[in-house]
Amino acid sequence: MPELPEVETIVRDLRNKLKGQKINDFSCDRPKLLNLPLATFKKKIVGRLFINARRRAKMIILDLDNDLSILIHLKMTGQLILRGKSGKYSGGGHPIDHYLQELPNNFTHAIFTLTSGQQLFFNDIRMFGYLKLIESIELPDLFKNKLGPEPLNQSFTLPVFKELINKRKIGKIKPLLMDQSFIAGIGNIYADEVCHYAKIQPTRIAGLLKDDEVKRLYQGIRKILPQAIALRGTSADTYVDSDGKKGSYEEKLKVYGRKSKKCLTCQTPLKSMKLNGRTTVYCPSCQK
Repeated sequence: MPELPEVETIVRDLRNKLKGQKINDFSCDRPKLLNLPLATFKKKIVGRLFINARRRAKMIILDLDNDLSILIHLKMTGQLILRGKSGKYSGGGHPIDHYLQELPNNFTHAIFTLTSGQQLFFNDIRMFGYLKLIESIELPDLFKNKLGPEPLNQSFTLPVFKELINKRKIGKIKPLLMDQSFIAGIGNIYADEVCHYAKIQPTRIAGLLKDDEVKRLYQGIRKILPQAIALRGTSADTYVDSDGKKGSYEEKLKVYGRKSKKCLTCQTPLKSMKLNGRTTVYCPSCQK
């Protein structure tokens, strides 16, 4: 699933590429992905301009010039790719899979056609993602009490993080990091990486962590997420950026996806377990 670094990468790209572009047409072969009837959704967006692209947690927000916003969640396998009129890959690199060589394909379920001739393709293999059209002014209320603080904001300080931990003392630390009402944007990949950075076993109870351990967790969040953004995310599964290119942070992963391989810190074979239904990889030596 695309997490904060992957979604942030897409948003930063689209912010520049889409701004000022007009939607000339819209199609969707899976109307259940939308929160409105297809005809209504289309009527409200065709002819409108994109004025901004932003992110909240793992969601993409595309603001239009009529005070409406398109809220896009990629969920497990969603992709949002901008192509020229031909739909052919021309980004100067290699796409993650052959099915991205040309778009649309069997996994393309929505297309925004722009007056520039470009098209924005929403692909989703498992079809868990969605597109919702919402009054922009309603977004804060929609997110209220559902999403925790953004971990990259300046307001997300160590004292704030400690207070969050103090309010959720009984939870295991890795599932807590993945809880979007606790902190927004962290998923399975980066929760594994942050726990390893902090030298904390993922099953540790949050309220029993020592002050220095909480500090290391905070430092891991503040260090790893920006590094992953700088390398355009982790393409451990189907994630690609808005050009259809892989991110390169996968090469930097210390534990995620490395079950039975040697720990890069101490050479101990990494172990895995199921935690809240998610595969969790950790070092039994480094992470006590």
